[in-house]
Amino acid sequence: MNRRIVDAHAHVFPDELAARAIKQLIGNSGETAFTDGTAAGLKRSMEQHGIAVSVTLPVSTRAKQTQPINAFSIEALGDERLVPFGTIHPEYAGYAGEIARLKEAGVKGVKFHPDYQSFFVDEERMFPIYQALSDAGLIVLFHAGVDIGLKPPYHCLPEKLARVLDAFPSMIVVAAHFGGFQMWDDVDRHLVGRNLYLETSFTLSWLEPSKFTDMARRHGIERVLFGTDSPWADQGREIELVSRSGLTEDELGKVFAANADRLLGLAA
Repeated sequence: MNRRIVDAHAHVFPDELAARAIKQLIGNSGETAFTDGTAAGLKRSMEQHGIAVSVTLPVSTRAKQTQPINAFSIEALGDERLVPFGTIHPEYAGYAGEIARLKEAGVKGVKFHPDYQSFFVDEERMFPIYQALSDAGLIVLFHAGVDIGLKPPYHCLPEKLARVLDAFPSMIVVAAHFGGFQMWDDVDRHLVGRNLYLETSFTLSWLEPSKFTDMARRHGIERVLFGTDSPWADQGREIELVSRSGLTEDELGKVFAANADRLLGLAA
């Protein structure tokens, strides 16, 4: 069946840095890369698997990377196949101005990876940043749960993210990896039914389809987004896993595109 697909979780790097970044990140995790890490490589994969739009998610691992990474994202805004998010490092003192720059440019959200950025998601030092993002109406996407390339402690546990939702009920939050990679019992306990989006990347290779569909329905299908984590997962394989999960065709239409189109303001 031909259907519109939006991948809410993908990664690209500047052409001159992509090969080095892929090599370094593979070394950390032992995973396989399914594209070369460039925007062109991602779009080739999208074309192969019938994906209309991918959201690209950068991460600044040092404060001084914040502005140049955001410049790269802003430069990509003219590509109708990609929706680039920005980044804010917790130690970047000029976060308020940078959030304003992203908003003015038309960037729709930011990605945080609390493990790579060395902060617990519910640390109060993050609260002014969250408030500024909430006030700007930007989407805030968190890596959540285990990161297979890193050792514990993990910094975005479901119960910690629930505290952030309590503190910032108006913030638009997306939790990657269905709320917490390899922590889905805790996701069920702390996040299912809460006011956030759960995104599917790196989920159905580990979580039983029946458990996934049950959690998705109890959470609310309208708040579930399809994602792959490309290049670290094969986009076609992730489409197949979600398609065979047991969701109805109507539910799949929402998860694959309608929910993301609404959230991102995209024309289907």
